[in-house]
Amino acid sequence: MKDGQSSRTAEAAAALRANHLQNAENPVFSDPFAFELTSKGWKKLLTTPFTVKLMNSTVFNRTLGLLTGQVVGRSRYAEDLLEQAIQRGTQQYVLVGAGLDSFTLRQAQQYPNLRIFEVDHPDTQAAKQQKLKEFGEIPTNVEFVSIDFEKESIADALARSGFQQEQAAFFSWLGTTHYLEPQTTLHTLSSIAQIASEGSEVVLDYSIDYRELDGVERFGSLFVSQFTRFLKEPLKGQFRPKDLHQAVNEIGYQVIEDLSGDGLSQRYFHQRPDHIRHTIATHMLHLCLK
Repeated sequence: MKDGQSSRTAEAAAALRANHLQNAENPVFSDPFAFELTSKGWKKLLTTPFTVKLMNSTVFNRTLGLLTGQVVGRSRYAEDLLEQAIQRGTQQYVLVGAGLDSFTLRQAQQYPNLRIFEVDHPDTQAAKQQKLKEFGEIPTNVEFVSIDFEKESIADALARSGFQQEQAAFFSWLGTTHYLEPQTTLHTLSSIAQIASEGSEVVLDYSIDYRELDGVERFGSLFVSQFTRFLKEPLKGQFRPKDLHQAVNEIGYQVIEDLSGDGLSQRYFHQRPDHIRHTIATHMLHLCLK
C-alpha cells in the first residue's frame, strides 16, 4: 500500500464480507459492520443490482467467488480458535495487520476483560479509526499500535504499548503474509516469539506456491495476483507447507494445525447450495509457542 491512503485490499475484503452477509443463505461469517467500513466505490457496487447478481451467481461462486470463501473462511477459523483460547483463560488478543476487521465493534464489549491490540500501518489505522468513531466511542479495552512491517519489528511496536509480555496472547494475522516477502513473514513470527510468552497462539493464512496448483485454482491465483497488482499491493509471499513448518519449528513454534483449502471447505462450506468454497491456494496455520 502507499503512504497516505488506507489499504485497498482491506477495503475489498470488507466488501466481500459485506456481500456474503447481505446475500448468502446461512452465512459462514457474519460481519454487520463490513458494509460501512468499506469504501464508497465498493458500497456503490454492493448496491447495484447487476453487480450483486453477478457476485452471487453460481458461476461466480465456483470461480472468482473463491475469494469470498477465503475471506470469510479465514475470519471464521481465527475467531473460532480465539473463542477457545479465551475459554482457556487468554486475556490478550493481537490483530496483526488488522485492516478493516470489525472485531472491535462486534465483540469488544462482550469480552470486557480481553485486551485487544490492533497492529497495522498508521494510514490504514487512521482511516479505520475515523470510521469506527461513526459508530460511537471506541471501547476502552482496545489499543491501536502503529507499525510498518517492512521497517519495524512487531516486538518493538508492542513493547511501547500496554501488551503484557508475561501473559499468554492470541495473535491473529489474516490477509497480510501474501503481500510480504517470505523472509519478512518469518522475521515477524520470530519477533512475536521474542515478546510473547509460552503457550501463546498464532493463527495466520498463507499462500501456496502457485506452481503446485492447476485448473481453475491456478487461474484464480494468477487473477488475484494481477488484481492486487492493479490495486498497487502486489502479492509477494508464497510458501511450500513443509518448508514453512520446518522454519516455524526452528523459531520455537509447534504446528497445531495446517488446514488446507479443501479442509476449510469441508469444515465450513460443506454442501452449500450457493457453491461457495475455500480456495486451495491458501492454507490456515495454527501455531503455539513452545
